This record gives sequence, structure tokens and C-alpha cells, in this order.
Amino acid sequence: MQKKIKIGVIGAGHLGKYHINHLSKHAHIDFVGFFDTNQDSAKRIAEEFSVKSFQKIDDLISISDGLHIVTPTNFHHQIAIKCLEQNKDVFIEKPITSTTKEADEIIQMAASKKCIVQVGHIERFNPTINKLKKIVSSPHYIEIERLAPFQARGTEVPVVLDLMVHDIDLILSMVDSTIVDIHASGAKMMSNTVDLAHAHIKFENGVVANLKSSRIAQNYVRKIRTYEKNLYTITDLMIPQIEVYGLEKTSVFSDNCKEQLIDTAGGSKNLFYDKIIPEKQDALLAEINNFIDSINNRQPPLVDGKQGLQALEIALDIEKKIITNGS
Repeated sequence: MQKKIKIGVIGAGHLGKYHINHLSKHAHIDFVGFFDTNQDSAKRIAEEFSVKSFQKIDDLISISDGLHIVTPTNFHHQIAIKCLEQNKDVFIEKPITSTTKEADEIIQMAASKKCIVQVGHIERFNPTINKLKKIVSSPHYIEIERLAPFQARGTEVPVVLDLMVHDIDLILSMVDSTIVDIHASGAKMMSNTVDLAHAHIKFENGVVANLKSSRIAQNYVRKIRTYEKNLYTITDLMIPQIEVYGLEKTSVFSDNCKEQLIDTAGGSKNLFYDKIIPEKQDALLAEINNFIDSINNRQPPLVDGKQGLQALEIALDIEKKIITNGS
């Protein structure tokens, strides 16, 4: 019987608590505990989840096989390097780091130590998005809106690194082409970093992506629209559901899809419509399982350090363009 790997969590803030909750109940690992600099908060969390709180980060690292780094982004690099120096595999929440230099150092050290680096781009494990990827094969236009009400938490990084980075990683996974041009604009309103951002991204193969992110919204909005020949989709991640419109009844459509004959200037056309409700799945648990499998099998995770770096590079380029344009 394979020995259970030992996993710990560094950072027990808002997101860290979700990691602790999942890992503490996971049947296939040995959850050794967590470390957080706020010892008063750590004591409450240890009691809430009946887990061990470490007073020293080095004690947690030394006893673990793998670590989840769920701290503010500006601490990712120093903590990841500390873990990798001791030959520990690491799961780093997105974005991988604050700078490309820091990400490069993590990737290089991980390679030299033969350690796993996984980056927490959770949307890769979202069942709705994975279903959308099966429907959309050759998009020529992608539009993504990711809006949220303002919260002081997370404003140490701009909205591009906080929210839009999810969608940057998403379009990179959907479009197999090189980015050739980026236009961006944005503004600061509620914090010292950019709170609203819009990016227009063009790929070498002609695909265009428009990304809109804001943390000054009345409600949460997570919508994806895609266009390709004879097929248009609207995905709402908050419901979640995928609406599909097409001029041909392909295998994308179910037997129960609606069909409507519409008169147009070019003649009558059949418009097919379907609403798809994806199966429910815990994306964070799937992401955690991917990390566990990567450690056990010594195989690269779905989102490794290099992919995390690629998303970061584009996010920083967008941020630079916004600042240059006078946000």
C-alpha cells in the first residue's frame, strides 16, 4: 500500500481556509496542519477544523511532502523558494508571483530539485468551462466579463492580477496561437492599484479576445461569449449554464434542442438553440486531486509553473499598458 503523502498549508486567510477544509477531510493524504502569521486567527481556525496550527513555518515545511502556498502574492516567491530548497513540492495560488523574475527563479529551482510546481488557476477545473471547450472548437472571437463587488481584501495587487489573470490563462488554453497585439485601458477608483481593466488581445491566427474585469460592481458577473462559424455561445458561470445558438444541428445540440425558422435578408435560416447545464463538480477539490496525483506519479500538473508564468507575463503587460495610458 502506498504511503500517504503529507501536505501542509501556508496561509490561512479567506482562500486558505477553503484549502484547509478540503485537505483536512481528504481520505488519500495525511494533512499535517497549517501555518499563518496571525496566531490569534490561526488558533480559531485550528479549533474550527480540528487541525494543527504550526507556530513556525520551518517546522511545517520540514514535516511536509507538499505545501499549498495561499498567502498574498508578494510572499509567494520567498515561501516557494524556502520550500523548494528543502525539496518540497508546491501548489502556489494564482498569480504565481508578482514579477516574472521571481516566477523564473521558482521554475528553475523546481527543475533543478525535480520538484512539482502547480499554479492555482482553478478555472481549468471548472466543469462548465471544460464543457464549453468541448463545444467550441475553433473560436474566432472570445469575450469574457469577470466583475465583483469591491472588497479591500486582494487590492494589494491590481485587478488584472487578481481577477483577469484567470481569463488570460483561460484564453491561452482555448487558443493555440501566439499573441501578436494587446491594447489595454483601465482605472484606479477604490484602491491604490487598478480596479477596472479592459484588454483587447489579438492572436497570430486572427482570433480576438476581449477581457473585462472590475472589482467595483453591484453584483458578481462571470460571463463568456464565443463566436465561431455558425455557432455562438453564452456561458454564465454564476448559474452555471451554457446557451448555444447554431445554424447547423451538429453533435453539440441535444435531441431536445429548439429549432426556429427565421426570415433574414439572405433568405430563411434554421436557428438551433440549446441550454446545457453541466454536471456539478467541486473545482477546488479537482485541483487539489491534480496536485496529489502529480506528487504521487511525479508527473506535471495541469497548470505548471511555466503556464503560470505565461499568464503572469501577459497580465503584467496589460497592467503596464494601462499605467502607460494614464489610469
